[in-house]
Amino acid sequence: MRSIILALAVTLAGCSSSGSGTDGLLGPGTACKTVVTGCGGTCTSDDECGTGLYCNLGGQCSADCADGHGCPSGSMCELPRGKCVHDPSALDAGDPNAEGGTCPNVTVEFTKRTPTVALLVDQSGSMTEKFGGGTRWTVARDALVNPTNGVVKILEKEVRFGLAMYTSKDGSAGGACPMLAEVDIALSNYAAIRDKLMTSEPIGDTPTGESIDAVVRKLENPAIPGPKYIVLATDGEPDTCAVPNPQNGQKEAIAAAAAAWKKNIPVFYIAVSADVSASHAQQMANAGQGLDPTGSKKAKYYVASDAASMKAAFDAIIYGVRSCTFKLNAKVVDPTKGIVTVDGAKIPYNDPNGWTLSADGTEVTLNGTTCEKVKSGDHSVTAQFACGAAVR
Repeated sequence: MRSIILALAVTLAGCSSSGSGTDGLLGPGTACKTVVTGCGGTCTSDDECGTGLYCNLGGQCSADCADGHGCPSGSMCELPRGKCVHDPSALDAGDPNAEGGTCPNVTVEFTKRTPTVALLVDQSGSMTEKFGGGTRWTVARDALVNPTNGVVKILEKEVRFGLAMYTSKDGSAGGACPMLAEVDIALSNYAAIRDKLMTSEPIGDTPTGESIDAVVRKLENPAIPGPKYIVLATDGEPDTCAVPNPQNGQKEAIAAAAAAWKKNIPVFYIAVSADVSASHAQQMANAGQGLDPTGSKKAKYYVASDAASMKAAFDAIIYGVRSCTFKLNAKVVDPTKGIVTVDGAKIPYNDPNGWTLSADGTEVTLNGTTCEKVKSGDHSVTAQFACGAAVR
């Protein structure tokens, strides 16, 4: 399973005006002066330092403690790196007798922002056309809910998924339009979405614009938190509820995608076959990403020509919307006294490819290539701040 592994404890190491224990956060640690050799070398991650050492905020190999001893009250020696960290068995209280007082240890936890993805799947009759060893319908279904590698199966605990299959029976003349067969948005939604897809078959027309509008109205529910997205998979040109035949609903579909964007709900477009014109696919992609539908800037859209490209399209979009923003349960007041690492390597603060802090000090966001990295597989993300850099 591809997922982001978070080190849930973001430790703000204790410090003291007496200079004991965790002075190694910014300079040579106490243990460097006594029993540990190799201190003072430059580093960007713990792995670049020898046994018993860690990379401190000053970019030097350091040690606060050795052999499990040498940390101040309320802290414990973390081996093999020789770092004084918060002792969860101790009370977070300063020493009132120390000169100038002490800064208590504080533990901050990450909470990752969870995206919501509404899967809007064309259920029109043309989805029964042969495609990639099956039909357009069965191949799209397999890309989503294959029990081994379907994207909904893999990411159901990281992404709130909902499903809306859309069609009509001769537009409004045939009754309700659009006809939506839905699964409500939720985490751990694989079984419900699988069952709905497995018991449904294509029939009818393609009222894409009205269907986007209907899904947007549901996503506007303020009870659904976090960022929201629509992934549209369709195999042909759109029609409308008013005019189901011929398929002249391009204008309405593009307008619906643009309206969704204005409500902070981007729309991603997958053409399930070459029956969708390139011009319409591009205009839908642009509108869904807030661009001029006919402008010079081109948003990415996806064309599935076989089972592999179908799965790749769904994977690229849905893996890509996973969040790189992490909510903290404390407020960071001085980000310059912090280290954020990915897989043990320090990433720079306030950098296009590093990390930034929200204006209110309660969220850390990974940017650029670092964000793309943590979306691509299993990675460890940690953060550490010097004493006084954060408050409850």
